Amino acid sequence: MRFETQTLWVALIAWGCSGPPSSGSDGGAVPCGNGVTDVGEACDGDSIACTTLGGSWSAGTAGCRTNCAGWDVSMCTLQAPGNTEVVKPAERDPTRWAQARCNDGTPFAFRISLAPTASPVWVIQLEGGGYCDDATMPCSEREARLTTTLPLPDRGTGPLATYGIFSRDAASNPTFAGANHVLAHYCSSDFWHGATTELRPSAVSPGGWYYSGRANVRALFEVLAQRYGLDDQDPALHVLFGGNSAGAFGAQFNSAFVAQTLPNARAGGRLELLLDAPWFLDWDDPAHRIVNATVRDREVWRSAQAYWGATGDPECETSVSDPIDCWFGATWYPIVSARQPTFVQQCQLDDVIGLAIHPTLGADAAAIGAWRAQLSAATASVTWFFSGAGPCHVLTISDQGWASGPPGSTLQEMVSRFFDDGPPERVTF
Repeated sequence: MRFETQTLWVALIAWGCSGPPSSGSDGGAVPCGNGVTDVGEACDGDSIACTTLGGSWSAGTAGCRTNCAGWDVSMCTLQAPGNTEVVKPAERDPTRWAQARCNDGTPFAFRISLAPTASPVWVIQLEGGGYCDDATMPCSEREARLTTTLPLPDRGTGPLATYGIFSRDAASNPTFAGANHVLAHYCSSDFWHGATTELRPSAVSPGGWYYSGRANVRALFEVLAQRYGLDDQDPALHVLFGGNSAGAFGAQFNSAFVAQTLPNARAGGRLELLLDAPWFLDWDDPAHRIVNATVRDREVWRSAQAYWGATGDPECETSVSDPIDCWFGATWYPIVSARQPTFVQQCQLDDVIGLAIHPTLGADAAAIGAWRAQLSAATASVTWFFSGAGPCHVLTISDQGWASGPPGSTLQEMVSRFFDDGPPERVTF
């Protein structure tokens, strides 16, 4: 496995009891193993019926792991192999996760399909779906499903995407068909990095909206660790974290937190990023602004980030004079990829990042040429890179996109070699 060194980054909110003892509310050390579930612990020395942990389990008893960060589910029985469960953290434990919520205050949710045969491999993806900022993208026009919780209840069962990277077909998806699959529902409209937990003014709602993307990601990883067996102490744990479109931006914005959450996997090169359409350019063409904006792109994102109360990658933001630089791939990529191996899929002409949010760009051949040239220069240093000519957008979540690319170097084949620690590859076609 890879081992990549780096300097320490700005600390995020710690959780669990892995490594050093956690800190209690009085600032003192909390000992894991004292038989009391203290602040920062999921459990301490006790056991619980597996069915209490989630609807994916039908029987068995789970003991507390030795680091007090979660339950040992190795003796739990799956209700049905390949079954998919809806998890709403705020309903599982309001004391811990009440702040994990959608724009409208309903609970953030994710879908989980545990491997039919126990596996230490996890594919954890953040869903995409654009954004709103009441300026360039009015929140009143936001698709309703992207502002509220999933319709199925907590512990309810329903379909997880069974195509692309989430396919259970070993022929078309040999590396990840037998993995644990997790798809987090996007409902915060903030590229998953709103850092506030209070209502914020919104034109669509007199009472305001929540932009709690970071709290949602935190709850996602805490629940997986506590109730479903995501165990950083397991030397076989191997995680492919990422997302598509807005979820890809969210994955890189939250990658420092995830690296801190899974320090052993990160140190062993077993925490890897798959970013599907994550690349913003520092675009500045007065003839082709974002929707109805009159300012360059960086000012649109500066205003949107303030609107959401959002923060970027902490290590990136402390390394630049203008934190908004961390929106752009040329700035964040060297920092994020030094922290964990990073695979980028980015179409040379993106029909959303390029054409949809710059609606006049498509009619200007010279501007399209300039876009392609700027993207080519900005991505030249990306070591694992897959890029079709386009126009196209996300590719990992469809069978067609997953199989796209030249023979021997399809997206699926390249991501598999990336995950298996092959030498870096760049494919453009």
